[in-house]
Amino acid sequence: MPLVRRRPMLVCAGVGLVLAATASWSQSQSNSQFPGRRIGGGTRGECTSRLIAHLAPANNIQGVLPGQPVRLAVLQGPSVQTYPLLVSVQGVRTYQLEPQPLGVRLLTLPPLTHNSRWESSYLCAPNNSASADPLSFVTTASPPAQSLLQLGVAPIPLLQQLAAKCGGSVPTAEVRNLFGGDPLPGEWPDQLPVSCQQL
Repeated sequence: MPLVRRRPMLVCAGVGLVLAATASWSQSQSNSQFPGRRIGGGTRGECTSRLIAHLAPANNIQGVLPGQPVRLAVLQGPSVQTYPLLVSVQGVRTYQLEPQPLGVRLLTLPPLTHNSRWESSYLCAPNNSASADPLSFVTTASPPAQSLLQLGVAPIPLLQQLAAKCGGSVPTAEVRNLFGGDPLPGEWPDQLPVSCQQL
């Protein structure tokens, strides 16, 4: 009987370590740099703490060529349960995309006519457990990743490489190099699936 009681504690401890590692890794990145932070997610809850990161340069300013489609790449971390992805381009529109598991998500948008900020986050389901909070039905989003889209600057080469690998995979090491080569929090495969979508 004591062994049975300890198992949930061990599971909770493991989850706690993963959340702590995610939070620590996020803080080591460019969270406080202009124009935002390319690493999103919080420290509590399975949905809000799931890693979400923009594949953008270290300065968090993503180049966009005038008159050309805009490519955005989002890294989604491991999670037992997945949730919809919200992608918002300031002054343009907000997209709600279907849930997807771990991997890289490459999105193609129509050309921009001005500099803009874009952000992405998970649309977290409300807590279905019994609650005295009358607002517990409200659906919330996790803390977003934010980056600046700047016209007239060449996009990073990785975006073109990802476009050529739609439906395939990319080495995790290539993605990790964008973040200084630091190990990603949690357990990751050697190859990351690449899914592409035109919005």
